Amino acid sequence: MRPTQQYIERRFGEFNEQYFGGQLPTVPVRLTSARSYLGQLGFKRRRTLLGTRNSDFVLRISTRTDQPEQEIEDTLLHEMIHLYIASRQLKDTSAHGPLFRQLMAELNSRHGRHITISHRRTAAEQAQDTQRRLHLLCVSTFSSGEQGITIAAKSRVFRLWDAMAAFPQVTETRWYATYDPYFNRYPRALTPKIYRISAADLAAHLKDARPIRRQGTTLYFAKE
Repeated sequence: MRPTQQYIERRFGEFNEQYFGGQLPTVPVRLTSARSYLGQLGFKRRRTLLGTRNSDFVLRISTRTDQPEQEIEDTLLHEMIHLYIASRQLKDTSAHGPLFRQLMAELNSRHGRHITISHRRTAAEQAQDTQRRLHLLCVSTFSSGEQGITIAAKSRVFRLWDAMAAFPQVTETRWYATYDPYFNRYPRALTPKIYRISAADLAAHLKDARPIRRQGTTLYFAKE
């Protein structure tokens, strides 16, 4: 299912009473088409005379892919734990530090939930993401003959252009621009990292890709 605004607001109110004793503040809910998260709690940190305070909370839920209802509920509960910690001005060592993990474990054990720290997209979820977007794709060939790909973040493309050619055991790199939704499943790289891919899959999804070249800090299409 894909959650609606009404559904998230209703379940938020129910979970607040059932699991948090009604202690959570009511916050705005924003539905997004984000691919990088299923749920996200946003807020601002403001400096006051009494120290830093968290405020202006907003709950964002992605509706890009269909999810089982339990997955949506557990995602919502994950963000509600963040809200519990942030709205009560509690301190943790990190976003998912000991306090977060303690609260998560209590909800899971007492109420039979399956809240996790992160969500790994399944193959079915990846296949649902068919939005066309530009990918700056590096294809690396290893000394073994195997190949791998890197989707460069636009802000790091020139740094990665140099780094990928020096990657251990890489003998050749080729760069392409492509809009093939197949590559949506790969994260955009900020640092050198290569994902292995079969020759058949690579050939199938490079059919419409255009080779690109670099001149200084300019990218251009190579002549056919």
